[in-house]
Amino acid sequence: MTTLGYLRSVREWAYPTRTSSAFLEKGVLTPEEFVRAGDELVFRCPTWSWESGEASKLKSYLPPDKQYLVTRNVPCQTRVDEMEAELAQVLNKNQPERHAGDVDDGDDEWLISNILRPDDTGSVEE
Repeated sequence: MTTLGYLRSVREWAYPTRTSSAFLEKGVLTPEEFVRAGDELVFRCPTWSWESGEASKLKSYLPPDKQYLVTRNVPCQTRVDEMEAELAQVLNKNQPERHAGDVDDGDDEWLISNILRPDDTGSVEE
């Protein structure tokens, strides 16, 4: 056992598991509150799930199948940006090259504003 592991075990021995709620005063949950909150989170957000973990690390005050919460398949902004950049590269490779003398007939790109009349811009009369 490492020194840090030993210190954690001493802390758990010195500070027993809470049996009364102190969430509003100290921001800590009892095991029962943790399980209820976790069940609500799993119910409302399908990316979260309960896990049991290793048998040697199970906590006696939590149900064996609800030792900790895990979230999966959550998009990360960094990954999204990277995927968009890769997609742009692929799309640019598939586009024909344009040269300075090429004429753009404008058929390949149009805007929705071209089909709206000036009086259809969304103004509301009172």
